[in-house]
Amino acid sequence: MPEIAGKPLGIIIIAAAEILAGIYAMILTIYLILIAVYAQSAEIDRLYLLMLILVGFGTGFIGIYIAKGLLELKYWARNTSIVLLALLFLTSAGGAINGNIASILIMFVSISFIVYLIRKETGAVFSESCEVK
Repeated sequence: MPEIAGKPLGIIIIAAAEILAGIYAMILTIYLILIAVYAQSAEIDRLYLLMLILVGFGTGFIGIYIAKGLLELKYWARNTSIVLLALLFLTSAGGAINGNIASILIMFVSISFIVYLIRKETGAVFSESCEVK
């Protein structure tokens, strides 16, 4: 496997994608908050706004934290990424059935990442860094 800084290139690519997804979730949250705050047509429900902030920023920070774990070759980050990518694959299926190109692309990328993460060679990299105390 090609390596950069002692880490497999595929892991770096997956971690970068998760970081970008986390940043995107936070930017989208800020955008939705600005729309809600500056909307002149209706009053803003404060509980809804709080929920939007917590879910949006929470999702972003969790994605970045998982990517950090992948870059540190943590076994839990690999397993969590596989589960979350499988959920992403399943949630994109509805759009793909309707012919949505973005959903088809998301399904292809997520299944490619899953296949890479479950390979025996990739698992060996993570199991080497797993310390039991």
